[in-house]
Amino acid sequence: MTERVAGGGATDTPLMQQYREIKARFPQTILFFRMGDFYEMFYEDALVAWADGEAPGPIVQLGRARHDPMDARPARDLLPPLDRYVRLAVGDELRLVGSVEASRGCAHRCRHCPVPVVYNGRVRLANGDETLSDITQLVEHGARHLTFGDPDFLNAPQHSMRIVRAVHERYPDLTFDCTTKVEHVLRYHELLPELARSGCLFVVSAFESLNDAILERLDKGHAAADSARAVHLLRDHGIDVRPSFLPFTPWTTRDDLATLVEFVADHDLVGSVDPVQYTIRLLLPAGSLLLEHPDLAPHLGGWDDERLTFTWTPAHPDMDDLQRELARLVEESVGRGDPISTTYARVRSAIGVEPVDVSSAPIDRPRLTESWFCCAEPTDVQMRAVTT
Repeated sequence: MTERVAGGGATDTPLMQQYREIKARFPQTILFFRMGDFYEMFYEDALVAWADGEAPGPIVQLGRARHDPMDARPARDLLPPLDRYVRLAVGDELRLVGSVEASRGCAHRCRHCPVPVVYNGRVRLANGDETLSDITQLVEHGARHLTFGDPDFLNAPQHSMRIVRAVHERYPDLTFDCTTKVEHVLRYHELLPELARSGCLFVVSAFESLNDAILERLDKGHAAADSARAVHLLRDHGIDVRPSFLPFTPWTTRDDLATLVEFVADHDLVGSVDPVQYTIRLLLPAGSLLLEHPDLAPHLGGWDDERLTFTWTPAHPDMDDLQRELARLVEESVGRGDPISTTYARVRSAIGVEPVDVSSAPIDRPRLTESWFCCAEPTDVQMRAVTT
């Protein structure tokens, strides 16, 4: 263990590889490395600080840090260039993307989400001037699109809209995307025209399921019919929607999956749903609010040290086999570069739903070049990538 920690190498995560690269540039400097809302020292830095009782030399901070970590801009010049990150795909064009936050935390306590475990329904707003300063340096580094990384961009709508207006005034050609709940799309629908005019290309929204009983267990704050309304509202204002789903829960049936893929086709979402969304299996991290729900008790197993989740078994045993089949199918299809309509058709067939013609499904809707998903157990392929 000592040799591995001191030497790093193949066992390092991408984050620790980045830490080592920066540390190599500043070998005599105590490096505070941002981990979410917190700052950590590693290896020899941590040992020196522990021995001396404080950090004894200059400090390089990679993130928003003064007295309040929300009140300073990240040191972008110490990070990899934007062309090493995700791009925005618009038709055949690829644009550099900068990631920024207007807030952290979430006002809601969805039971399956890991955010409430840390924030417990609280939201921390970023300093608006510092956010704009950060956006300026992202633009100077070549960003033509912003992705707001807030768990929910409309938790504090007035704050977020002030930032949107200031950014659009300063950079009228800069586009952006954000994430928000179905509930917020409906509640703040009057903001959609201004969001669209200000450059919002798409919204990521966690639909999760089309089964109202499952949505109630997850405490999502919306019903299946609300998801359909959200699609229409966003598109009526020229904003695309990229739904995320949680198709595999302890209570999922094959009929639920059939309803999901039918919903995707019926609402012209084939080109807007990343195929990985059909494969997501519920993650139960330590502290998950769902652990307290009585409906979970019959399905709950022990803790898995490797996958960092509590195990669970589905009410319908064949669902695990289907989830593995869909995960394999999607990983192989995406690996081959199959058209998204082809992957959708194969998913639909594997679930046992009658085929429909989706050959004309739009494939040029704006999207990020890497799939976004959370609250998900890692797949076997993902586990191999970090353990071998």
